[in-house]
Amino acid sequence: MRDPVTSLRAEFFTRFGLYVEREFLSRPACAGLREEMRAALGTPATVAEEQAGDAVDEAYRRTKQAEVSAATAARISELLVNAGPTLASHFRQELDGAQKPQFLLYREGDFFRAHPDSSDQPGAADFVRQRRVSAVVFLNGATPDEPAGYSGGSLVFYGLMDESSNGETVGLPLAGETGLLVAFPSALVHAVSPVTAGERYTIVSWFY
Repeated sequence: MRDPVTSLRAEFFTRFGLYVEREFLSRPACAGLREEMRAALGTPATVAEEQAGDAVDEAYRRTKQAEVSAATAARISELLVNAGPTLASHFRQELDGAQKPQFLLYREGDFFRAHPDSSDQPGAADFVRQRRVSAVVFLNGATPDEPAGYSGGSLVFYGLMDESSNGETVGLPLAGETGLLVAFPSALVHAVSPVTAGERYTIVSWFY
């Protein structure tokens, strides 16, 4: 896959059918979540493997999954579930609910290599096979007007455009913004480029 181009604003991706909602969370809410995540205990985020289940593989994915309070997790889960009907209509999918959200903190050097969130391969975990729509909520951003922002850490989508003349897939990177919700088909290949400065805070979940 080719290196991505300069990060693009979220509206660019709507032409490819992605769903974008600004201010899904308010700036004060995002600031509070960042503070809680920064102070929380955390574990290395895992990768779903076909035979071994979830496993840590820091050559493939390196980020911290923050253990927020049960009240915070329930509040965010409710907001995401409430967004389900809108996403179902947008993607023309029947969606029954959302999987437990992950609260992810990417520090300098952290990344997630290109991958889809769903799989129909034999041996794939049931929770992976069930995923239809993925959602990412940015709690801070990589744009110049972000006071608590970061550099690098773009959410890169592959396969949205025709392949290049040499057969490689072009990566299109989305620039995160505070409070922004981006949703896309779980089968779409995407990645998080390495964070080069600051800390990147996001919430991710998957609708089934």
